[in-house]
Amino acid sequence: MKSNEIKLLGQYVKDLSFENPMAPSLPSQDKNPNVNFDINTTYLDLKNDNHEITLKIKSLATVDKDTLFIIELQYAGILKHVLNNEKDKKNLIVSGSYLLFPFARSIITNITMEGGFRPLIIQPIEFEKMFKK
Repeated sequence: MKSNEIKLLGQYVKDLSFENPMAPSLPSQDKNPNVNFDINTTYLDLKNDNHEITLKIKSLATVDKDTLFIIELQYAGILKHVLNNEKDKKNLIVSGSYLLFPFARSIITNITMEGGFRPLIIQPIEFEKMFKK
């Protein structure tokens, strides 16, 4: 394995929760909901150059004072990569987040549709900027 090569060994849902507190009496969808969105990335060293990156995504949608839905997703991947320093670790976390994000976004889009809402489509995220905060 090249020292700069990242291999995605596996990916999985660690935790998924979808709450639809107003069902079956969903409000009309003529009003745009207020959607709050929070995303974090965590890192776990699994030894032998294996690492777990987890995207933690939470979204709360409301109309007026009513909660439409709450989504919490932890989507993780196991990556193999040789880390030589903290910069390599930061690059792995950022790169791993980019690799996992499309799959997490798809799950959130699908679960909101299955819950009876218009799909929640998360716009691309610049993980480099998020990591600097």
